[in-house]
Amino acid sequence: MAPSRGSESTISFSGLETSRTLNESSVVDFRSSEDEINENEKSVVTIRKTSTLTNPIIIADPTLKELPSGCTYGPIIDSTFRDTSNLELEDELFGSSNNNGNGEDIYIIIWVDLPIGSPINPLNFSTKRKYGIMTVATLFTCLTAVNVGAFSIGLGSMMKDLKITRFQASLGNGLYNLGFAITPLVLAPLSEEFGRRWTYAIAVIIYLLMHIMLALAKDLGTMIAARVLQGCSGSVAATLVGGTISDIYIPADRGLPTAMFAFTAMAGSGFGPLMFCWVESNPKLEWRWMWWIQSMMITILIIPIFLILRETREPVILRRQAKKLRKERGLSDVGRYTARSEIGKISFWVMMRSNCLRAITFLVVEPILLFFSTWMGLAWGVLYAMVTGLSYVFTGTYGFSINQVGLIYITIIIGATIGFFSNFLQDATYRRKVEKVGIEARLYSPMVGGLGLAIGCFWFGLSSQPNIHWIMPSIGIVIIMASIFPIYLSGFVYISECYGSYASSALAAQSFLRNVVAAAFVFFILDMYDALTPRWTSVTWGSVALLLSTVPFIAFKFGPKIRSKSKYSKILMKEEQERLLREKQVPNELG
Repeated sequence: MAPSRGSESTISFSGLETSRTLNESSVVDFRSSEDEINENEKSVVTIRKTSTLTNPIIIADPTLKELPSGCTYGPIIDSTFRDTSNLELEDELFGSSNNNGNGEDIYIIIWVDLPIGSPINPLNFSTKRKYGIMTVATLFTCLTAVNVGAFSIGLGSMMKDLKITRFQASLGNGLYNLGFAITPLVLAPLSEEFGRRWTYAIAVIIYLLMHIMLALAKDLGTMIAARVLQGCSGSVAATLVGGTISDIYIPADRGLPTAMFAFTAMAGSGFGPLMFCWVESNPKLEWRWMWWIQSMMITILIIPIFLILRETREPVILRRQAKKLRKERGLSDVGRYTARSEIGKISFWVMMRSNCLRAITFLVVEPILLFFSTWMGLAWGVLYAMVTGLSYVFTGTYGFSINQVGLIYITIIIGATIGFFSNFLQDATYRRKVEKVGIEARLYSPMVGGLGLAIGCFWFGLSSQPNIHWIMPSIGIVIIMASIFPIYLSGFVYISECYGSYASSALAAQSFLRNVVAAAFVFFILDMYDALTPRWTSVTWGSVALLLSTVPFIAFKFGPKIRSKSKYSKILMKEEQERLLREKQVPNELG
């Protein structure tokens, strides 16, 4: 076959010389000689130079020797490719058998992708497996929320046992939240390096050890150290679950699993005091047994975490597949099996620094993320004010015993339940409206929730009086919790869809601000109750909530315009759509 005009060079595959034209419009086929190779190893490759790619693309003829399912030929590994890809190559790639005649070693990249319908693709997991993964992950989330309520209800006996002040005791929940705030900034590189499954496994073991440490604490320093490390390890259950949901569900199906996650995160805060008020009121048990009992619960959870959880992060799965193929097939296909995420991969510590900076950068330059995070921070602060302050309000105002106060926390569970079921209405609305209004169809329930949060704060504050029946502030708590639910939920789903493949960084930024605000509330809320009384404290935060309730209305009206001017959002949403379309489209000839 005569070559087209253009500059030519020679490539040798296993000693067989062929010509390559570098004219962008030309294509040259190369056939291996039947005299020099076995018949069943005969192959055809085409080298095509295109104006859109730095390196030539190699394509296997599907009628002859086939690559493993999902694999396609990619660019030539020459010096230019090595310099730009930052790819760590094996020594065997630098042998003398494959060179371009100029002393330069030549091999081919073979892209490793998941084939259409692959059972190891997290989006293709069976419904049963997805439910199993979500159940285990949300149980972990629930235990991290139970932790907060249990610590709050056990403050009395802990203060007496460790001989510490109320402020020193409140440091425990505040620092727990700071651990939740900081750790998500480094979770993305951890899950990128080790995979989500092993991040969960390591975190839950550390979480268990810190519970044992707290149960054995003899002084304030040990208690504080245990609480910080509990927050750091427990934050995996609060942050990584959102990423797991994005891994295994397409956007249209994320509503229900995200609602399950949000329910456990909120209702768990009520379950803690409800379960452990009876332990606190028993002089033979008190606060230490709360942590021994939770240690037993976590130990039980470790078993399904190891048995049921599967790796769901696609880049990690593909890198493992590529490594397996490199081990099994070597260079038999005249190429290096490579996952796309290996190209340009930076070191773990550089990646960690980059991720931290990216999350903070998102908060500074992305107005949608900043305003939603601030709004969610207030909502989460109010939630922690309820968890920390209910004992103060109902003991001081109504003279409740510790067991009666524990029963009042049922209102948090009731509110979270109402919020959970309201999500079905929001989900139906989203499916009906999404084609017309886009992802802003996620914002109908947060609009209602924002106004409901302000109303609930006013209701709780104005009714927390000795001459008003205790059922009235209890109703206010239900309204607050039912309203926080759609705010919290929208913060995960809407932000995830706005920031696509960088959703974990956006959620880490949101989690950072939300938990910092919650930690601040824990530090000052009891002093604020002392200074302003529960009535005016709640009215103050109700007024702030009313102001911030405008956030979803502004996002609904101007969201598309804001995103179109965003440096990141429009690009990342497009990448997310391309990821989902890969399961529906047959790869084109360029792989």
